[in-house]
Amino acid sequence: MLWKEYEDVLLEREDNVATILLNNPANMNPVTVSTMDHLVDALTLCEEDDTVRVIVLRGAGGNFSAGGNVKGMKERLDKGINTTKEGIRAGGEFMMRLRTINKPTIAWIEGAAAGAGMSMALCCDFALAAEDAKMVFAFVNIGFVPDCGITHMLTKNVGRARATDLLMGGRRFTGADAAKWGMITAAAPKEELEDLVKKYIKKYSQGPAVAYAQIKRMINSCTMRELNACMQEEVEAQFICSKTEDYRIAVEAFCEKKKPEFVGR
Repeated sequence: MLWKEYEDVLLEREDNVATILLNNPANMNPVTVSTMDHLVDALTLCEEDDTVRVIVLRGAGGNFSAGGNVKGMKERLDKGINTTKEGIRAGGEFMMRLRTINKPTIAWIEGAAAGAGMSMALCCDFALAAEDAKMVFAFVNIGFVPDCGITHMLTKNVGRARATDLLMGGRRFTGADAAKWGMITAAAPKEELEDLVKKYIKKYSQGPAVAYAQIKRMINSCTMRELNACMQEEVEAQFICSKTEDYRIAVEAFCEKKKPEFVGR
């Protein structure tokens, strides 16, 4: 049942389960500043409603989220509008909201998951993916650095060496890889993913809600200072990268479906 509709997000609910659906399938559900505002509002509604026991994040049209809107980045560059620190911080603020909400969260990952989409997945308590899901931390491919706390979360999940390889290499991997490396909770064959998600939904929508909230609070207390510090570092680093020639070259190349020729400036 539809609960609330935004321009690019649908908030649905069935009994005590809320589903936040990224709803721009034509563009593979990009995450923009306005999208994050809508996501924060949806999370607030879920948190304030005591009948909601579990929150599911999913993308429409068979893809979770392709992350940032690179075409939108090019349009801003063409207009001479640079990335602002406030815009970068918006992503971090949403991720902190997602990470600290006092109800279990489940990421239902199909198709493509990249950039901020991967950040959302890792911020959720449980990330469940199709084995053939296509994942990538693509920031470096457009001369950018990770944001939304992904540097901290990924390093904690998979270790420094693999995090370095994935973030600096910008290479694709699958949902099966992510599960094997301990990056996400679990992966399943595409045709079995819905059943796996429903098992998690059933368990965490019927379990001891107060205990879940307190366990989440204690886990967060071990990491939140580090995560917040990481996000502040990301703001500065991404702002610096947004002013480089490499960033402009890579964004233009992406939109023209060409390989960028970086100049190192």
